[in-house]
Amino acid sequence: MKRYIPAAVFIISMTGLITGCGRRQEPEKPVRWALSDSLLRTLVIDTATAQPMDAEISLTGKITENEDKTARIFPMVSGIVTAVKVHSGDFVQKGQVLAVMKSPEMAGFTADQRISASDMQTARRNMEVAESFYKSGLNSRKDYEEAKSNYDKAVAAYNKSSAVLEINGGAHHAGYMVKAPVPGFIINKKAAENMQWRTDNTDPIFVIADLNNVWAMINVFESDIASIREGDQVQMTTLSYPDKIFPGKIDKIYSVLDPETKVMKARVVVDNPGFLLKPEMFVRTKVRRRTDSSLVSIPSRSIIFDHDKYYVLVLTSARPGVVIREVKIDKTTGGRAFISSGLKEGDRIIASRQVFIYDTLQDQQ
Repeated sequence: MKRYIPAAVFIISMTGLITGCGRRQEPEKPVRWALSDSLLRTLVIDTATAQPMDAEISLTGKITENEDKTARIFPMVSGIVTAVKVHSGDFVQKGQVLAVMKSPEMAGFTADQRISASDMQTARRNMEVAESFYKSGLNSRKDYEEAKSNYDKAVAAYNKSSAVLEINGGAHHAGYMVKAPVPGFIINKKAAENMQWRTDNTDPIFVIADLNNVWAMINVFESDIASIREGDQVQMTTLSYPDKIFPGKIDKIYSVLDPETKVMKARVVVDNPGFLLKPEMFVRTKVRRRTDSSLVSIPSRSIIFDHDKYYVLVLTSARPGVVIREVKIDKTTGGRAFISSGLKEGDRIIASRQVFIYDTLQDQQ
């Protein structure tokens, strides 16, 4: 016997099927990114700290010899230079002969010393004879004392002539030896063979400088004068050694302006191991000075620059564990950025892989 499905049941069943097929499912919500503990352990985390601000000013200058360790040599006699033993740039030892001069004055000093030596010997013999006669009763005490006084005067004259001769070279001939009074480098030489030297010359015949320690004379413009103080720390670089920093300290400020250049000079004392710095070298300087004000600072590597603004990633306790914070930078120096707004002391910031995390957070917004 055949079974029939009622038409009403069939229609209801089909209606239910069609209705079921047409029902839409709700889309699943995407899982938002969060900073995981495993990722956090691989990141570099820094803490914002309040630090005094260092004022930094860029200036220029040049290297000069240390005047306190420089000898300017003026021969004390007139004469003609017969030999020059050194050249500019040479290193010389104390007492080394630099030049030889033929001087009539030296001949006179030598003659005076020899005459005074002869007079002293004569006066000594006369004193000895007068003493002998006085003891024998053949002469008065007055005669003996007069002879002794003459001998004392002769000794004084001999000592004086010997001292003059020694000061002027100490040679018993007409040659005058120009000697180095200190060890150092010849940084200036005027001497030349057959040159006539006069004692009223205003330029030294040689200049010797100890270059273990030099000066840097830096130019301070009017706009920077108020920012420069004695004791400020200085870092210098040169064209010859662009990657080497020479530290120093301002030890003197010359409180006058050059009428032509309108700059004030400041002196920096610089140690010069290896004699790398040489007089007349051009230097670029950065003057750093501690100020009374302080700002929150962070490593400059942790800052993100995007669309003309600066951002940092700050760790938080709420999900996703990190937030993007816009900051205002007052200045950047010494690898640290000083923040004028956007951070407070104690904030913990991400200082590695921050661009990746920043892009991920931006994609979720």
